[in-house]
Amino acid sequence: MRSPAGDPWPTLDVFSAAPPPPPIEAPRYALAFALFAATFFFTTTLGALWAPGVEERLGRLALEAWWASPQLVAAIWSDRFLLTSGLAFSIPLLTILSCHEMGHYLACRRYNLPATLPYFLPLPVGLGTLGAFIKIKGFIRRKAELFDVGIAGPLAGFVVLIPFLLWGIAHSPLEVVEPLPEGAEVIALHLNGAMWLAIQGLHGSLPEGMTLRLHPTAAAAWVGLLATALNLLPLGQLDGGHILYAVVGRRQRRLAIPLWLALFGAGFFWKVWWVWCLFVLLMGLAHPPVLDEARPLDRRRLVLAVVALAVLLLSFTPVPVSIVQGGAPS
Repeated sequence: MRSPAGDPWPTLDVFSAAPPPPPIEAPRYALAFALFAATFFFTTTLGALWAPGVEERLGRLALEAWWASPQLVAAIWSDRFLLTSGLAFSIPLLTILSCHEMGHYLACRRYNLPATLPYFLPLPVGLGTLGAFIKIKGFIRRKAELFDVGIAGPLAGFVVLIPFLLWGIAHSPLEVVEPLPEGAEVIALHLNGAMWLAIQGLHGSLPEGMTLRLHPTAAAAWVGLLATALNLLPLGQLDGGHILYAVVGRRQRRLAIPLWLALFGAGFFWKVWWVWCLFVLLMGLAHPPVLDEARPLDRRRLVLAVVALAVLLLSFTPVPVSIVQGGAPS
């Protein structure tokens, strides 16, 4: 079949070579709900540690609360204030992550791509979760489809987290920076562009010797911004990798190694980037081709690609987290 008049790019003849989509499987609602429930439990429990005055309420247990131990669970879920603080963290965070994954899922449904429900990854340590994912089981034929599926998640999550960020920052109190006692250590969160703008807009420049004690909801927004930055990195088959490939096509292969080396270099400042480098290598640096690789994206999608770049710049910071011990960062 010939291409439509004025369109130099082949259409149906090329796409007929693609494998047929696999049969659509029944959604595994029970599995999705069980993983969500476990993630909700752990993020609520560990999210309570963002509450102001948590050290006084938990005593020594607060210093050892790096995982959801039975003692910590009992203490959090029997204390109304701590439980409310935990919910102020878990509900915004899971809302942000859910909207991110539902963005991907609904984009897949739009193009009749078979995909799983969003699956959360519960974790009884740290933040209580490793995020969420969907698995696309169909073949993406066109760059426009790839672009739409890739960008829908980060943009949906970012739009939803903005109200949580603003509300959380507005309710984050100022506190005096006090020197840490010998041997003590705390985790310091570093600001990205979105956090800095929110603080400047709602609190102005902080006075000398003062810092902001993040409300649990603001902490959830910070985690959402970190997840957005990780996904929008223009590497491999991350969301940002899908977007980059859809924009530049086969030239993505020439950009893959320099971009990966830049992320590897960032690992000298924050070693977790090296873990992400390994993850990207396992996925593959070169993006798998689609069947209309040479066809350029339309102007509307190119504008959205610039928006995605702006979201990445607002969400990214070279050193998201550091350990402050005895008054000196390490």
